[in-house]
Amino acid sequence: MIAKISRGWRAEGLIRYLMGPGRFNEHTGQRVVATWDGAPETHQPPQATDDSFDVRDLVDGLSAPAVAAGVGLREPVVEQGKRMPQGPVWHCSLRNSPEDPVLTDEQWARVVEDLMDRTGIARRDDLDGCRWVAIRHADDHVHVAAVLVRQEFGKRVHPYRDFVRARETCRAAEAELGLAATAGADRSSVTGPSQAEQEKAARREVDETSREWLRRMARVAAVQARDPEAFVAALGDLGVLVRPRYGPGEPDAESGERYAPMVGYSLAAPGDVTQAGQPVWFAGRTLARDLSLPNLQQRWGSAPAPAAPAGAAEEKHRAAVSPRERAAAIDDAVSTMEHATATLAAGDTGASADGIAHAAGDMLTAVGAVTGRQDEGERVRRHAGNDLDRATRVPGQVLPSRWSPVAKALRQSAWRLAATRTVGRHGEGDGARLVLALAALVAEIAALREAQSRLAQADAARRSCTGLRSSAPATSTRTSGSGPGRTKTTSRQRPQQTPPGPARGPKGRQENQTRGRGR
Repeated sequence: MIAKISRGWRAEGLIRYLMGPGRFNEHTGQRVVATWDGAPETHQPPQATDDSFDVRDLVDGLSAPAVAAGVGLREPVVEQGKRMPQGPVWHCSLRNSPEDPVLTDEQWARVVEDLMDRTGIARRDDLDGCRWVAIRHADDHVHVAAVLVRQEFGKRVHPYRDFVRARETCRAAEAELGLAATAGADRSSVTGPSQAEQEKAARREVDETSREWLRRMARVAAVQARDPEAFVAALGDLGVLVRPRYGPGEPDAESGERYAPMVGYSLAAPGDVTQAGQPVWFAGRTLARDLSLPNLQQRWGSAPAPAAPAGAAEEKHRAAVSPRERAAAIDDAVSTMEHATATLAAGDTGASADGIAHAAGDMLTAVGAVTGRQDEGERVRRHAGNDLDRATRVPGQVLPSRWSPVAKALRQSAWRLAATRTVGRHGEGDGARLVLALAALVAEIAALREAQSRLAQADAARRSCTGLRSSAPATSTRTSGSGPGRTKTTSRQRPQQTPPGPARGPKGRQENQTRGRGR
């Protein structure tokens, strides 16, 4: 069971939406299943038309304490540049897995009552608790709406750590009702796209939201760079708009000139703008906690830098790579992944194993970057990367506490592989070799998480492994060429590469021509 919590101001708008047909007529059988007074049948809104209900009495009853206390239920006017304060309307959705049994209204009512008690919004047998209502309009979830004003004294309520308490409620319901187990809150997970972001992506005719695309491009740039300046340059080459943030200047020891170090950055996708026509910026930390600049610098310092490719121009971050260096980087990546796989298979489940799992995320990013963005398996590997990202995190931490020599070697090989930019035409099956070696490593990560009793992460790793294996044939048919010890092919041509971007339609191709570059 998963809980999502939000705050707002308009109780009437929320209730009308929950009891309404939904944006796409997805709401069916709308009904109140639980209320603050234990009498949901007395608060059932009468049906006004075939697809609407008269919710005025329900809204009035829910809002009565706030109205009596003079607590506003409309957004206040705030000065420009200041943040909107949190509203008194509390909303929580509780959703089960599709594989879970369908709960009865009475079972959902018990879960919601437990949620209200744990969060302190309405303790059991507390006559002064806040008023709340639970509405169900689907088999697998319910919505809880509460007005955070106590009934008798009219005092505002501010739930303490309600996200944590909601997670505890879900875990307790899973154990009691035999539902699929979910992981505890690890404080390191990434923020998924909001419904508004998904709808905006659909309007722009792109196949992933700006948040998801920027997160993916930041990970690619992170394995192609070794310092902030190269990171910004790599992002610009990937078509990302970059806005670096600099700290106060520091005097240089030799020249005496003041040097302002880069302390953060924000990213925007070309074509994703606000109503005022300004880019929609995402700070690196909001994309993922391990993508903040301090954590990126810690990651870059966790392993020795790979040797520069032969013939690389010192002034360019994007060096030309010889066929020999490319073949050596591919062989090194496969060999390092096989060694990491054997290390995990030997049964190590400590902090060093967590380091290997995290470094595998860099390797997947590097493999995805060099095997091409337009082949049939690209989208499959993208989803496999999202699953592996979940499996590589350490609960409660951003980065592992220890990097073993195997983890360092794996990360170093990923950086070396990413520097080649592409597998090129140096042997049919190079891409498949990389993907299959990575799939074997991910399978051991799944076994590691299983042994650590991190079941949700184990499931994510298994999904990633399945996706990688299914994408290997597409990768194999895409790569072609000749090289030492490889079969020469002449019937296949290398597909034309197009710039990366969050779009695949005509609009996306036009947007991808806009590239940002920061300094």
